[in-house]
Amino acid sequence: MDEVLTLILLFLVIWFLWSGVRCKEIACEIGESHCKQHNVQFLDQTVERRKLRLTRDARKNPCWYRSYHFEFATNGEHRYQGMIGMYGYHLKSIEMDPYPDNTPPSESYEQVH
Repeated sequence: MDEVLTLILLFLVIWFLWSGVRCKEIACEIGESHCKQHNVQFLDQTVERRKLRLTRDARKNPCWYRSYHFEFATNGEHRYQGMIGMYGYHLKSIEMDPYPDNTPPSESYEQVH
């Protein structure tokens, strides 16, 4: 009986770690795509997780909320911050710091699938 519980616990830990890696990959793709749409450079080709908490999504289902930060630049010289919020593997919101450019800065928006 102890072996079964140990295996279940091990499986859950591995699943949680794998889902975190997959969510980070998705957030990185979203950040890169969003920066490309706004003609800015997605720096370092990565995101950094800042928050993790258990919450409920728009349908009131329990899910993990993860917040990722990324950096972008208009000319490669000055770095600006951005934030991606994810419910599970789905985008909740994305925000970017205002940056000097001829086009207006991106406004935050929310999207729930």
